[in-house]
Amino acid sequence: MPVGSQEQRKGAGVLSSLHGSMGLREDNLFFKNPRTLYFCWLGTLVVTYVKAINSGTVPCLENAVITLAQCENSAAVQKAADHYSEQMTQQVRLPTVTLQELLDVHAACEGEATAIFVKHSFKDDKQEVQKKLLGTIEKKKKDFLLQNEEASVKYCQAELRQFSKPLLENISRGTFCVPGGHSLYLKARKKVERDYELVPRKGVKANEVLQSFLQSLAAIEESIQQADRALTEAEKVMAAERAKNQAAGKELEQLRQELRKLQQKRDDQKRIFKECIARQKEKEKEREKHQRQREGTQNKWKDQSEGFKKKSQFNNNGNQPKKENGNGTNDCPLVVLVILPITVMCMVCLRLLAL
Repeated sequence: MPVGSQEQRKGAGVLSSLHGSMGLREDNLFFKNPRTLYFCWLGTLVVTYVKAINSGTVPCLENAVITLAQCENSAAVQKAADHYSEQMTQQVRLPTVTLQELLDVHAACEGEATAIFVKHSFKDDKQEVQKKLLGTIEKKKKDFLLQNEEASVKYCQAELRQFSKPLLENISRGTFCVPGGHSLYLKARKKVERDYELVPRKGVKANEVLQSFLQSLAAIEESIQQADRALTEAEKVMAAERAKNQAAGKELEQLRQELRKLQQKRDDQKRIFKECIARQKEKEKEREKHQRQREGTQNKWKDQSEGFKKKSQFNNNGNQPKKENGNGTNDCPLVVLVILPITVMCMVCLRLLAL
């Protein structure tokens, strides 16, 4: 019998009994679609035999089975790994709120991938290939963890840039470089932190990004605090100087008021003195006037008295007196001429003194 016919019959017997000799399970793909898997394995065996014959070696069924197992398990690993990646991409929304959220999805997807591998694996009795699959899934999980962290960092930084824009603009404009500026800065920074805290789904790097942002402002905050201290101290000095100047101003104003009062008093005294002098001068003028009037009246009366006297003497010398006194003279006209003017003059003087 030809050798080729013997090998074909031997190969057919092997394929018909693979489920016993290779450890196939009832849930293996061979039992669900045996014809498809049969032709797949047959093709792999044929290729293996052809390569062996072409290389000049004797075809070995055991080597063909090993090659078949390697090909099938490699394909099963790739299919399981692809399923894991696909399901993780679909189910995970990056960034996740917590790390546990991603790990829960990973565990579910890993279980599905492992089931797919087991379903399509071939003769992996020691689970060595399955361990390689788990290693591949672990690497993919780390990649997803890294993507989750990067997504969290990117999202949080974008939100912080938006919230901190007014704060940074005020810093650039020097809004906080005033006395009490540090308190204003802290108030504005706290507002940024509160707004950031309300953002949902910041991810696993939320706090780390916030701390990094605050650390970047540490030097600026220190400068603002130093400027606040210096300006506050200067403001205190200026306030003390203003208070001193105000007190000096009040004292000066009081002195000015006192000087104005003294000047007013002096002016009043001058005015009163002038008025007194004017009244005195007026009285002097009135007195001189009255004196002249009295002198004029006295002179007039004197002239009149002398005239009466001369007339009386003339009458006495020209006529014989009717009656003479003991001295031999007539005294009645003389008494009238002397006493009457004196009486009139006294009355005039009393009238002038009364004025």
